Amino acid sequence: MKTTLDQIAEISIGASISRYSKKYDGEKQKIDVLYCKVNEFYTREGDIAKDIDSKYLTQNGDVIFRLSSPQVAISISENSEIPEGVVVSSKFVIIKPRDVNPDFLAELLNSNIARNQIQKFSEGIIKQIKKNDVARLKFEIPSLEEQKEYVEYINLINKEIKLQKQLLKENIDLKEGIIQKSQGVE
Repeated sequence: MKTTLDQIAEISIGASISRYSKKYDGEKQKIDVLYCKVNEFYTREGDIAKDIDSKYLTQNGDVIFRLSSPQVAISISENSEIPEGVVVSSKFVIIKPRDVNPDFLAELLNSNIARNQIQKFSEGIIKQIKKNDVARLKFEIPSLEEQKEYVEYINLINKEIKLQKQLLKENIDLKEGIIQKSQGVE
């Protein structure tokens, strides 16, 4: 039976960064803020209010989902590229799964199954989706044990993909080096 995302997770919008940075008159701190370029998540230091609510900071077990196209998700864990304590802006939703493996949920949100549903809800030239539409996404949720098995397989596949991308980049660089050498460029 399909379940909507809001039935298996608490979903909230990230912080309005302008409210907690430029327009904020109180004491500020240097803290990492979450960004996403295409499908790569990264952080950049920003001046953010010292008293920002902790609900806007990444926590272990969260799934962060980008609302604008391309919509992508990442789970926050000891192994993820994004650590705990990073400010999440209103360009993302923070998903706190209940009885669902966060890594499994992130992979599910990155799948074509989710993309097909998202396409129906997307609006505007940049193809954004609203928090309420994220909550309405429907999925089959297997048992926690099955989710764990799927995540183990997916992690192995992701490692293989990363290695293949690295090999491809090295081969492209090697090819360019050969061409440059043929032209007397060192």
